[in-house]
Amino acid sequence: MYSNNLSEIVSLKDEFEGLKVPVKFARYRNLWEKAGNFQCLTDFPLHLDIELSGVCNLRCDFCSQDGLITEPLGMMKEGLFQKIINDGVENGLCAIKLQIRGESFLHPKLFDCIRYAKDAGVMDVQVTTNGTLLDEKCIHKVFDSGLDRIVFSVDAHHSENYKQRYSTQKYSSVEYNVKRFLELRTELGISRPWVRLQASIPQTDAFHVKQTRLYIEGKFPEADMVGVNRIYDFCDDIDSFPDLHKNYKMLPCSYLMQRLSVFWNGDVTTCCMDYNNHFKLGNVEYQTIQEIWLSEKMYQFRKTHFSGQRKTMSICKYCHNSTILLSDKNVLDNTPGHIAEYT
Repeated sequence: MYSNNLSEIVSLKDEFEGLKVPVKFARYRNLWEKAGNFQCLTDFPLHLDIELSGVCNLRCDFCSQDGLITEPLGMMKEGLFQKIINDGVENGLCAIKLQIRGESFLHPKLFDCIRYAKDAGVMDVQVTTNGTLLDEKCIHKVFDSGLDRIVFSVDAHHSENYKQRYSTQKYSSVEYNVKRFLELRTELGISRPWVRLQASIPQTDAFHVKQTRLYIEGKFPEADMVGVNRIYDFCDDIDSFPDLHKNYKMLPCSYLMQRLSVFWNGDVTTCCMDYNNHFKLGNVEYQTIQEIWLSEKMYQFRKTHFSGQRKTMSICKYCHNSTILLSDKNVLDNTPGHIAEYT
């Protein structure tokens, strides 16, 4: 399945030159799979996670926002966002997700940023949200922005945490907001944005997974996809699952071959699990994304993972992404990090 092609670099500009969007998108997805299997290395990340807002309106248990982030958090400047998009589109960037640690709907220029990325030529623009800030006006702005996909976290603790933090305010439940979003999409007769609902549960057995999935599908029949994951520990020096090294086999992480994460201040790291930026890959204010992507540090990270030495790296040795469930039937039967993953 894996082949060590880290020295053979594929030019995204050459791959996509002259292609119409449907063909380009299909080729992008093919490269996504090949890169994730360490079968090719592109000269620029296929996908960027961009943190418009480092801050969040919630402080949920099992989240890095619950006292684990040590550095200051803020909002990305619109000019920096545009610089990232311009750099990306020039080099063949295919997809972005406008969320890492915080709640993107707090950013005052969210919809302008989505429209800028779409007009610039980014094929796939996604937002992940806790859904607490949606109202009728906001929903229509989402539809008008050109957003391709939206992921709602429909965990019960989001609603509970919102009630606790904003007890003096009128409360509109996440469930109501998501239902209204889906209803309006149907009423308007549009298919975009594509909607995924995801929930995290403490139980690990198939019965509770199925029960949760059926509940969500029954509540939100118009959703395009439902994912049910295990709740994991976000501490960066503790195994994300208590049985991680017992019931899962660690593979080379696909993120190292597919994407980078850019925080609100321009700092770059591998993924959301490095929420305190221990890896310190660089900063897009002073470097290009391509320089960071093809840096010696990233090369050594990939080499370490590919050679089976992932557990020698901080963060990575505790992380559940890119793992395979072994034979224990009492454990949630899905692959963490790859559950119906699209980007």
